[in-house]
Amino acid sequence: MKKIGIGIDYSNICKDYNTAYLDRDNKDPQTSKCMKAVVKFTKEFISDFLENFGYRIYKLNTDVPVDIDEVASNRFLFYSLEKAITLQSYVMQKEYIAYGSLTDWENENHCGLLIKNDEDGEGIYLFMDEDSEEFQWISERLKAFSLDEVPFHSK
Repeated sequence: MKKIGIGIDYSNICKDYNTAYLDRDNKDPQTSKCMKAVVKFTKEFISDFLENFGYRIYKLNTDVPVDIDEVASNRFLFYSLEKAITLQSYVMQKEYIAYGSLTDWENENHCGLLIKNDEDGEGIYLFMDEDSEEFQWISERLKAFSLDEVPFHSK
């Protein structure tokens, strides 16, 4: 089945703030307020998703479950002018399956979700099978958001 990506731009969460390149090192009060809102949204969204589907979070290449706080963290979500962005991938599924690469995940995964951060620090990407239950749930849950279709690149 074809993988589809949904991009959640942070401007959906921080409506009155320019969210392009939210910089985690910027201590401006408005920037901090927006980043806190994004982290709160991410924690709640992922928590609801995991509860609804009975999934756990794993890094792509380790069988140790990851806490929601690790995914919803400043380091994962936001750009840093000093260090560029830390690109990471997490999978959400019922039990751990070893994937050697994103290509393996693309070819072997038929349930669950891959979550990646946008390399420009403007949003978060969710990848899943097209027309899956996960896709339907996310689309319904975020129907008030302007969601972008994001192509999946395994390289």
